[in-house]
Amino acid sequence: MINYKKKKMELFQVCKFIIMFVICNDPLIISKAGTIKPEPKFHCEKLYQKGELYVDCSCRNMTSIPNLPSNTAYLNLQHNLISEIPDHTFKNMYNLKILDLSFNKIVSINQQVFYGLSDLRHLKLNNNYMMMNYSLSKEKANNSFEHLTNLTVLDLSFNNLQSINIQTFTGLGNLKHLKLDHNQLSYKLERFPKGSFKPLKSLTDISLQNNNNLITPIFTLFSFPNETIADLKNLEVLKMDVSIAIFKTIVFGVGYLSLHHLTSLNFSNCLHLPLYDKVFRYTPNLRYLYINHCHQMVVKSEAFSNLTKLEVFGLDLDCPSGYKFGQAKVIELFQSLAKTPVKVVKMNNVFYTSQIFPLNNIFDLLSTTSVHELTFTNNKDLQISTQTLCQPAPLDLQMLDLSGNMLKQIALNLIYVLILKLNSNTLGGYLAEHLYMTTQDSKLEHVNLSNNSIQQLNFTMFHGQQHLQVIDLNSNFLKAIHFDLSNLTKLKVINLKNNAINFLDAASMRNIDKVLKNDKTKIDFTNNPLQCTCYTVPFLKWMKVNRKHFINFNQYKCTYENGSTSTLNSFEKVIKRLQEDCISYAYLIISVSFAIFGFIIVLFGGFIYRHRWKLCYIFYTAKLKYTSIKNIEDNLNEYTYDAFISYSDEDQTFVTQDCIHYLEHDFKLRLCLHQRDFLPGQDITDNIINAIQNSRKTICIITRSFVDSYYCMFEYNMARMESVHAREGKNILFLVFYEKLLPEELPLLLYELIQKQSYIEYPNDEHGNVIFWDKIRDAITT
Repeated sequence: MINYKKKKMELFQVCKFIIMFVICNDPLIISKAGTIKPEPKFHCEKLYQKGELYVDCSCRNMTSIPNLPSNTAYLNLQHNLISEIPDHTFKNMYNLKILDLSFNKIVSINQQVFYGLSDLRHLKLNNNYMMMNYSLSKEKANNSFEHLTNLTVLDLSFNNLQSINIQTFTGLGNLKHLKLDHNQLSYKLERFPKGSFKPLKSLTDISLQNNNNLITPIFTLFSFPNETIADLKNLEVLKMDVSIAIFKTIVFGVGYLSLHHLTSLNFSNCLHLPLYDKVFRYTPNLRYLYINHCHQMVVKSEAFSNLTKLEVFGLDLDCPSGYKFGQAKVIELFQSLAKTPVKVVKMNNVFYTSQIFPLNNIFDLLSTTSVHELTFTNNKDLQISTQTLCQPAPLDLQMLDLSGNMLKQIALNLIYVLILKLNSNTLGGYLAEHLYMTTQDSKLEHVNLSNNSIQQLNFTMFHGQQHLQVIDLNSNFLKAIHFDLSNLTKLKVINLKNNAINFLDAASMRNIDKVLKNDKTKIDFTNNPLQCTCYTVPFLKWMKVNRKHFINFNQYKCTYENGSTSTLNSFEKVIKRLQEDCISYAYLIISVSFAIFGFIIVLFGGFIYRHRWKLCYIFYTAKLKYTSIKNIEDNLNEYTYDAFISYSDEDQTFVTQDCIHYLEHDFKLRLCLHQRDFLPGQDITDNIINAIQNSRKTICIITRSFVDSYYCMFEYNMARMESVHAREGKNILFLVFYEKLLPEELPLLLYELIQKQSYIEYPNDEHGNVIFWDKIRDAITT
């Protein structure tokens, strides 16, 4: 009994072990004492780079921070469901440098949360739910970051922060970049109390934009507290909003005088901005000034006069109110900018719809400045006059961007400009006949004409631009390259992506060959509807020969005649296979062509043979009409001869003795005999035709020698044609069988005639002869 119980207990333990193994499916650690411990599973990805551990726990629906390796250097916890972080969570992670807690549900940060992270450099807490009553308020958030003494980047954007206090940033003496944008930190002294930025001794970049009520911009006025901003002695970049009453002349208070290092100012939302004379007197060191999304703005001619170091000016008026500049205000703005050393001017969505663009005025105002980059983009239906004389661009101008303005015509005088961007306009129709440049000597190196609905370009479009290196014609409707490229010896890139090129004709290929002499020249045909047919083989072979000049050559695709498309990375194989197929196809075409040609010849020959006598008759009749001494006239039915006797020389005795005796002597009929009446020196055929046409009837003396004689049969057939085509179907042919012939001895045409018409046989007896010659006389005279 004891042994039975013992065995039963051992069996139970084994079953328990197996069940735990199946359910847990984790590695088991069996200690020396025999106990079993499941090893905890780590759900994050780990990666070592340059000896440092990267841990990625993003997008795993975590609600808490898991146990992490203490040597972690980079920790990504974004896009989880973490709402609270217990104190001392990171106390053993001394090597952690970057911590990303963005896109969670964090509402609270206590003082000891970041304890132990003395080497942390980058902390992202953006896109959480931190609010005034739960995180950085005076009551709950004192010294939240005091342990992060080496932190350089802190992102608190896109939260619900409503205020900070003088202890919020304690310990962040090394912080350089701070993002507080997209919160509810309105620009008021109670939200940003004096001294709250004082711990930020090393801060160089702060973003405070989108923290005010922008829903009703007409009635919203605000400016950042001078007392608070004055503590940021090392600040270099300031991103903020502004909305000052238009009648006020002060935008920056005296507190900005402390910002000796401030070089970049970005007004992300300028609801109301009055830029009166010397408005920047407290910020004289600005080098970069950006003004965006203004609903109302005043600019005076001396507004920028204090900005003696200004290099870049940007203005973007893209805002819901639709506020834009008129021509006068643009000119006034550039009058003020002309008094600064500005080098780059960028303007986006600035002009009213269908506004006349005062480019000549702008070039004139900037003619004495060192500006080298001008950008005017995304204006609706901007108009540039091509009638007036074009003002030369400033001598130092190197880049001009007029893209996205719906320009329909343009004329520029650019001698020293290196880069010209005219993309995303509607210049296609204009450039088919006109030029965008008025000067014939340009230093231009890069021109962008993409997305302009171009179907063709003026042949001389790029004449006088021998320094061009890049021509961008992407996203147009070009089918051929007929504009002249012969003078572009320095060309490096022709961008023809996304056009309508099926293939290039011989003229286009010869044109491009002129620039392909330069080994560095590249062409891009990506996303063109290239066709793979036997007709396009010369073009495809040309591409293959010049493949080193084509960008992403093997990535090209082409469409077959059946509508299918070649696969990626097979373009060269497609060309090779098509060449082979088209050789066979060419042989087939040649064979079929010869067969068709042969058939036509046979058909034509058959037609000629079938109507040979008719054609001969027409030919000789026409010839006789234009070459004979007199023309045949049948108006009065008067003929020179009563009958033309057609006979073989073997039957000459019968004709000269019997026929002449009875028909001429007895019956007084006039006969035409070839031996007697044919004109000497004239073609036999002409004499035959003349005899038939000048005789009332033609009498054929049918014998075997007649049938075998070429000219006798010629006379017979010509008389037959005369009967059909000249005598209105009246029978003029009379057959006399001088010999008896079997049907098989007769030619088919002669046999067919005797089946339809009567004939007479020579009787060769005295009584019959009388009747015979009477019938001959009657046949001739009727």
